Amino acid sequence: MGNQLESLEGWGFPVHVSPGGAARGRVIADQAERMVTWLRSVTGEFKIPPLYVVGRDDWDSVAAFPVYGMPHETPDRVVVGQEPAEFWDVVLDSVEPYLTAADRDELRRVYGDPVSLGRFADLLVSHEIGHYLHGQSEGTDPTSFWLREMLANLALQGYVTEVEPALEDPLLTVVRVVWRSTGSSWQYSALTDMHHAVSGSGPNYVWFEFGLQTLTKRLWQSSGVLAVHTLIDLLHGPVPTQDEAIDAIGKLDPEVAADLRRWPAFPAS
Repeated sequence: MGNQLESLEGWGFPVHVSPGGAARGRVIADQAERMVTWLRSVTGEFKIPPLYVVGRDDWDSVAAFPVYGMPHETPDRVVVGQEPAEFWDVVLDSVEPYLTAADRDELRRVYGDPVSLGRFADLLVSHEIGHYLHGQSEGTDPTSFWLREMLANLALQGYVTEVEPALEDPLLTVVRVVWRSTGSSWQYSALTDMHHAVSGSGPNYVWFEFGLQTLTKRLWQSSGVLAVHTLIDLLHGPVPTQDEAIDAIGKLDPEVAADLRRWPAFPAS
């Protein structure tokens, strides 16, 4: 049974939090508003639905995703956990056997000892907000699926690079470490199977996201805002084939397009 949520004011969108979560809610809402402001400067008029920052007792009554603490969006809400989520420990556990001593040192340097991915996870509200750039276009087409995720990751990368560059290490360190730990045997690994991974192993799906984040870092560096508009146009037009989508990206960055074609055989960067 959930609690009566508290409503907070002071942002350009409603904010609702679990009892005792006002301080955490304000931190997440402040970041969300910075993201919205930046995307408005990039794309013009832009807004988001209400933001929910909720505890475990309220998660099931608010969230559309069953795993506690996994940020996500729906047409009528953005949902974030109030407390740290164990999910990210599961992700690290899945690649632990393949980490080198240098990998472990890098994770501790950025996320503390013991490693806590909270600083990384808190940035993902910006990824979820990036999904509103494609107008909530959904469907199971495999190419459109990874394009939507690539657009959200590109928005996140652009925001961090341009607005909060001090957060690049928390964003990208775990991405690099997990992506280059290729010894894991994932159920799904082809880019066209990313949409299947949503209902499979959580870490398998995160591995896909980290591969796309690796490429969107480079795409932002080479093409910036033009890349955002290109992906928006792809998702708002006729459903592209895989080759058509990669060809469009290739006009921006031929090397990123080449790595999409050879997925997942490209290095972390």
